[in-house]
Amino acid sequence: MTRLGPVHTLAAGAAMVVAIGALTVTTSPVTTQNVNAQADTQADVQADAATPAAPEVTAAVTEATPAPEPSKTARPTPVKADYAGRVAGNGGLIAISIRNGKAVGYFCDGRIEAWLKGRAADGEVTLTGANDASLVARIGGGRAGGALEFGGRRWNFKAPTVKKPSGLYRASAVVRGAKVRAGWIYLDDGSRVGLTLVDDKPADVAIPEPGRNATVDGVEVDPQDVDEFIGGM
Repeated sequence: MTRLGPVHTLAAGAAMVVAIGALTVTTSPVTTQNVNAQADTQADVQADAATPAAPEVTAAVTEATPAPEPSKTARPTPVKADYAGRVAGNGGLIAISIRNGKAVGYFCDGRIEAWLKGRAADGEVTLTGANDASLVARIGGGRAGGALEFGGRRWNFKAPTVKKPSGLYRASAVVRGAKVRAGWIYLDDGSRVGLTLVDDKPADVAIPEPGRNATVDGVEVDPQDVDEFIGGM
């Protein structure tokens, strides 16, 4: 075998080094490109994960507004009116008077009586009084019609409008130290009824003529019409 001399040995080593260097230069760019590609792919995945999903678009739903209920027309109620008539099945009389929404009523058959008060609205009168007395009446067409409950009994009535001197009157006074209270009803046909109490006991006192005073124990007592006493009830 021929031995290589030192010069040949150095040349061969140098050639080998050059060859390895060339191989390194050739393969290095490929490795870098692969790494960069992988990094870009991971970055894209991370970016996609970090980006919030676009909100889902939902069509707006408009609730249907219910149609308004038809307005209820209030029944007319007179500002001022007076009614008086007969109580069916009793023989007594009933009187109702209205002043600006306030209403008073009086029932009397000459032996018993009931004063009532309340309101008038929407074509109806609702009254209450002592001893569970109550009255409900519809008003319209020039009359009041309804039912009266008193003393555990119930009666129907119809009362047309009336004008002075017909209608309802009341008197309150003190005569010779005694408390006097009286009520009278006058109808257009001349019928009348009333009751006078002296210290809360019935007294024999004549019903005065319309527009005249009553006489109680020799003392004249002035009847008041509704306009004069309704505010005090």
